[in-house]
Amino acid sequence: MLNEGRQQKPAHQQNQMQNFPPNAEQLADMVREAMRVPGTAVELCFGTSTKAYSLMAFKDPHGSICTWTLRKLDGDAATLIWNISSSDQRVILQQLSSDFKNWNEIAQERQQTTSGHNLPLPTTKLYTNGDLRRLQFPNLVRLIATDHASGCLELARSVGQQEESAVLYFNEGMPSHCVVGSTTGDYAFLELVGWQNGNFKFTLGPGSSEITITKNIDLLIMEGTYLNDHVVELTKMGLTLESVLKRAVTEISQEDFMALVQNEQGISRTLQKNIFELIDGKNQIQTIVVTLNVAKAEWMPAVHNLIKKKLVAPPEIPLNSADAALATADWSMLQAVDRSLIRADTGAYGYPALLYFLEMEFNRSSRYGKPFSFLLLQIGTKAQDGSGKLSPLPQQAARELVNLISKLKRKPDILGHYQNNCFALILPETDSILARRFASRLIEVLVSGPSLETVGFSVGVAGCPHEAQDLPNLIKACVQSRQKFGLD
Repeated sequence: MLNEGRQQKPAHQQNQMQNFPPNAEQLADMVREAMRVPGTAVELCFGTSTKAYSLMAFKDPHGSICTWTLRKLDGDAATLIWNISSSDQRVILQQLSSDFKNWNEIAQERQQTTSGHNLPLPTTKLYTNGDLRRLQFPNLVRLIATDHASGCLELARSVGQQEESAVLYFNEGMPSHCVVGSTTGDYAFLELVGWQNGNFKFTLGPGSSEITITKNIDLLIMEGTYLNDHVVELTKMGLTLESVLKRAVTEISQEDFMALVQNEQGISRTLQKNIFELIDGKNQIQTIVVTLNVAKAEWMPAVHNLIKKKLVAPPEIPLNSADAALATADWSMLQAVDRSLIRADTGAYGYPALLYFLEMEFNRSSRYGKPFSFLLLQIGTKAQDGSGKLSPLPQQAARELVNLISKLKRKPDILGHYQNNCFALILPETDSILARRFASRLIEVLVSGPSLETVGFSVGVAGCPHEAQDLPNLIKACVQSRQKFGLD
């Protein structure tokens, strides 16, 4: 039973009793509402006065999955039919489609038990012909389904310089056969869901004897919406059938590949592997599609996932010669600037450059609310008179120290000189707790190195904004927190 043994808030009812079981959009709304208000059940009732049902979605405040419960209502009593835990509304839609194979039975029963009312008049005139920009494809097929109409829906649109056409047959309101180019059946229907423009014409007739569509309308619309999301993203990247993709990784084991391409949308890992093997920097997408004999609804999600997982590089945007020249940056200049800021004797940034980077990181942290830390390392050769004063390390020792720290730090971390005999590290997006862990590793390495009889050092760490809200106080906090080694 739903929420047994746990505190549950009163159910939030989406709307009044409706004739039909909920469609894909309503299920999506229920998921969003349940996620928005954890601990509150979201209820939708459907059916008739003699046969009523209650579908309820509930998300535990301490969990991440929605629990769905379907009950049959009988006066004040309710009989549990099933209880399913899933945040994917497609699972619930499939279950409802199985439970209510003829979705019109309930509505027809309601009409028969209501005297003085006839079935609604057909709305054929709304979809005899029109523009998909005014009547979107999902709404169009639902109108035809509502009228239980039979016939042929013809669609056409322009894509660049090319014309595309499609036909979709209906038998008593149910899609039965669909053709888009060389694609037929469910996959063809999925492509049509993404058509945002074009013209259509519906002709009443006997429908089609060929049956290629096997899934429920709402399930197809939902899957088509997912496909369209992939199409939109790949289109933004500039992907076409003429695109030539390159691998982003040179070597990867099959086990690692299969683990990396795992996804929640059910995209075939085997198909992704087959596509990846054919991507060689020479094959066009069209060649790969023909070789594997896969539909758009199959290969587009697979390619998009390969790019998202950084296994395949995004397509290169084709430019004319003038634009290509403008889009070409001379990255060697960056290296020249970097060399001008680095001290030749140690290989670390100079003191002025370090302060500049520190101010830039502080400004970024203040603007976006990201933490960063500052690590101060004072190290040098101890004076022989026992005064405790430190002299700068010899040049070779200083260079070896810089190389050592460079191996420990991350690439975004900035290492530079601070005053005369100090080094400092800027640690972006790192709070003081993580920075102190890094400092501990650094201390372990330094303690195991040169003898503390001749070399002394101290390490201090402070974070912004938790320990200081401005740069002067950040540096002061570093100085105050120093741990000393080999120093009196």
